[in-house]
Amino acid sequence: MKKSVILFLSSAILLIISAFPSSANFVDVPADHKYANDIKYIENIGIEKEGYFKPDEPITREQFAKWVLINAGFSKTAYTPLIKQRFFDVNLKTGEYAPYIYRLVDIGAVKLEKGKINLFRPKDPIRKKQALEWIFFVEGLPIPTVFDETQFFIKDINKKSNIAPLFFKAVKLGMLEANENKPAKVFPNNKLKRGQAAHFLKAVKNNVPTLTVTIMPSIESDIMKTPAFDTFVGVWNKVKDSYLRQDAINRDKLIYGAAEGLVKELGDKHSNFERPGDNAVLESLSGQVEGIGAVIQLQDEEPVVVAPIKDSPADKAGIMANDVIVEVDGLKVKGMKLEDIVAKIKGKKGTQVVLKIRRETAFVSITVTRDIVKIVSVSSKRTSDNIVMVTMANFGENSVNEFQPIIDDIKKNGAKGIVLDLRNNPGGFLNTAVSVTGYFIKKGEKVAIVKYPDHEDPQYSGGEAELAGYKIIALVNGGSASASEILVGALQDKGILEVVGEKTYGKGTVQELSDFADGSTLKLTVAEWLTPNGRSIEKDGIAPDIEVKMTGEEKKAGKDPQMDKALEELRK
Repeated sequence: MKKSVILFLSSAILLIISAFPSSANFVDVPADHKYANDIKYIENIGIEKEGYFKPDEPITREQFAKWVLINAGFSKTAYTPLIKQRFFDVNLKTGEYAPYIYRLVDIGAVKLEKGKINLFRPKDPIRKKQALEWIFFVEGLPIPTVFDETQFFIKDINKKSNIAPLFFKAVKLGMLEANENKPAKVFPNNKLKRGQAAHFLKAVKNNVPTLTVTIMPSIESDIMKTPAFDTFVGVWNKVKDSYLRQDAINRDKLIYGAAEGLVKELGDKHSNFERPGDNAVLESLSGQVEGIGAVIQLQDEEPVVVAPIKDSPADKAGIMANDVIVEVDGLKVKGMKLEDIVAKIKGKKGTQVVLKIRRETAFVSITVTRDIVKIVSVSSKRTSDNIVMVTMANFGENSVNEFQPIIDDIKKNGAKGIVLDLRNNPGGFLNTAVSVTGYFIKKGEKVAIVKYPDHEDPQYSGGEAELAGYKIIALVNGGSASASEILVGALQDKGILEVVGEKTYGKGTVQELSDFADGSTLKLTVAEWLTPNGRSIEKDGIAPDIEVKMTGEEKKAGKDPQMDKALEELRK
């Protein structure tokens, strides 16, 4: 799919529309019909065939999805959607309109919400406002944020409203009629009729040079016009046509490499593109892995341990958060791709791997025996004097369910105090972290603020605060990151607990995972989060109230001065 996309682009194909006769071959569209020319245009580009056009009937959402994409040059032949998630009411295999609907999802014109049952409502009529939004998005036409309000002649839209620029643009392109001599109402939320839909699409083609959606569906037209984009196309064509070893060219790999480079140039260590088969992004949230049991990421082209998984081979061997992996079995790994490094570290149960580690300024070689690493998200145990020690390894899909029996036990048997051990917890899902705050913070209170480029999304507790009133100590270290910091930051802001240990990792951004049909994955930073009081922890982390360090030697010897301090504080 992507291969043909690039090749079409290289030939700079434009869709040229010729002038059509003024009559259409539809029995219900006379030659003098208001939209006769527009309907003939629709017929000629293959959207609708002769018979009954029904120009005065509303056009459905699924029909308009087909129309707007065909108008932009898209063909559903051999089409495979990029996005795996589906609409509950659209069957890709049997639905006539499904390829067009999912193509709108692929290019971002229609959004799916992760973790929810999404409905497209294909049989519902489309409204004028949404129809215009789809057209402009598919055609790559920017909507002005500022326009000449003295030229705004629409009577039923406030010129200060958020939809005014959209309809102003439509008027300027001749899609809607409203001028100084004839101010008009456009009824933005009314159902769009089939005749007017034809007029919208023809007007766009008459006013805008058309680059087909088939060429590059996810790239805006203004980017295509930049010198840098022209350079990319030129490089692609030169490689394709002139590279000495043509047999060695793997076009899929070249395209994946371009995707990797695009994300890498963002300079964001938390964003990355993974090729099909590389599942390192999701591994730490699964229930079981085979290898050493450590979460790593690249920083300055070096693999850095975010956190060893509790009781994993890496943990038992003395590997610590912030350890930099310099060599794997004698191979220097700086500059290698993360997936390649992970592949060399992972291995079958019982085999060994030697890691050369840089820890601050010292170097140490650590031999780790690989094993099956079972990841238990939440566990607990009681001391003889009734202190409950809760360990959270990550914030996975089942963390809330695993936490509930602990809550039930505390409610039944009480507790002198609670240790919430979040050391080496690399995070996980934002919604899981927010849900867990509900055990400590009553329903309706703000627990975090997610800040997107264009808006803020406050997060509120939805729980019953069952653990409110208990004396709580949180244990953290440099491996406590992301969702761990969200939880600790919220509880610290609310004065609910004391924090013991070492400064946390400092990951104050939110990533979104996009899974594509070929098995590739994009992890992209889409927002930053703040504590309820508006604190940003990006890079700075959360400082403990009581600092207690722990060395690798203490860890290997089975000593835990941080836990000892937490228990000491709770026993006061």
